[in-house]
Amino acid sequence: MHLLRCISSINILARESLPIVGMTDNINIVADLGPLLSPQASIVLPGDAAFANITSRWREYQAPDISAVVQVAAEADVQQTVRYAEKHNIPFIARAGGHGATQSLGAAKHAIQIDLRALNQTKLSNDGTTASIGGGANVKEVVSTLEGLGKRTVTGICECVGISAPILGGGHGWLQGQYGLMVDQVISARLVLPNGELVTVSEKSEPDLFWAIRGAGHNFGLVTEWEYRVYDIKTPKWSYEIFIYSGDKLEAVYSLVNEMLKDQPPEVTHWGYIIKVADIDPEHPILWFAIIYDGPTETAREYAKPFHGIESIMVQSGEATPHELAVVTFQDADGPGCAYGFTSLRYPIGLNSYNVGAVRKVYNEIDETFRKVPELAGSFFVLEGYSTQAVQAVDPDTTAFPHRSDKILVTSYIQYKPNAAIDPVAQTFGKTMQQYLLDGSDDPAHLRAYVNYANGDESLQAVYGWEEWRLKKLRKLKSKWDPKNTMRYYVPIE
Repeated sequence: MHLLRCISSINILARESLPIVGMTDNINIVADLGPLLSPQASIVLPGDAAFANITSRWREYQAPDISAVVQVAAEADVQQTVRYAEKHNIPFIARAGGHGATQSLGAAKHAIQIDLRALNQTKLSNDGTTASIGGGANVKEVVSTLEGLGKRTVTGICECVGISAPILGGGHGWLQGQYGLMVDQVISARLVLPNGELVTVSEKSEPDLFWAIRGAGHNFGLVTEWEYRVYDIKTPKWSYEIFIYSGDKLEAVYSLVNEMLKDQPPEVTHWGYIIKVADIDPEHPILWFAIIYDGPTETAREYAKPFHGIESIMVQSGEATPHELAVVTFQDADGPGCAYGFTSLRYPIGLNSYNVGAVRKVYNEIDETFRKVPELAGSFFVLEGYSTQAVQAVDPDTTAFPHRSDKILVTSYIQYKPNAAIDPVAQTFGKTMQQYLLDGSDDPAHLRAYVNYANGDESLQAVYGWEEWRLKKLRKLKSKWDPKNTMRYYVPIE
């Protein structure tokens, strides 16, 4: 019965059991891999109705070329699929949220997509201090499950993003000022290596590999499960105040932000957009700026009071659950942050303060470009000002994440319907704005680019750290744990 269910499930999704287009002749993934998978697993091929949806991505530009999807249902399914891919020399990538967006993904041709979504459990430990989180869970699932248990933890903000990829690259979030980055919450991880072997990594088990997956983890394997720190919820709702300013207030707003960065409480996040909203200003981009506070409304309002001294177009304030906060910041599962199928380009830079003159250049570039190329007017520029006390309390040498000293993370989100004629213009647009900020930064010779936002054409030093020992250590670990460079589709260490 076990085998019959397995074959039946697979044949429904891959009716003709033909060799996969683009793969080596005589490879039949359904017949060869199918019987090795658990009964709940499935294989989906391009002719199947589900294929387009489960291979769709937040960024279609330079997306991987997928010839088959294995929807795993158990950890062993991941191992079997990786072993199969290695045996037949077939590229593979993992997908949970489909938000990975970097140039090297496009190098995965005729690849197997290992769909981890079914591995989405969040289970609280008996003592309530940790949770077991599946490698296929997304942010919304983790946040809502923990919330129902009176707990919370550091996650990304966009609800539809998988939990694993942000962790692998460091992981920023609204709670990082109190608890540290996402990588700082990891106690251990179950990792399927590029040869299909399963290892558990922690401070005591393969500590060097544990170091590497916390900041450069996309290069070393597929995580099926995290052991992760969690915390008691302080209050059920956060406080927020959103200010809408016209572009001429930019100098006043970001000069004030610079002052407030100096003693930003660990409970506070500054969150800003430069964005075109025609209903508010049909001619020019606006400044959308929020104070997000994990604490009492009265305290939040007192902290935000200086922004009321700058003439605004409108102010919105309120209290919100984590999901409601995602909605008001456009990062909910139904919001623009989760819109799939676009060309989406990011050019990140880490900063310690805002060079207001450089931010003005960025604004002017946005204003001018939106006029010249209206197809790009749906793009936006995000300025993430997280608190960093708990982040900087961690010894920077203890994880592969190299940018703990940064106080601000800034990036363009250049979004438009796929159009090859616009691609060069969009790329120049993004790089120009990044360069303005780099030239105006405290270290113009050394770009610091967050790997989870990286476009993919940055130097490895910009992504993995300018300290010589970091890349040296990563390359040594790469040669040990992935000698064939199988995991080479997300800002690969070479």
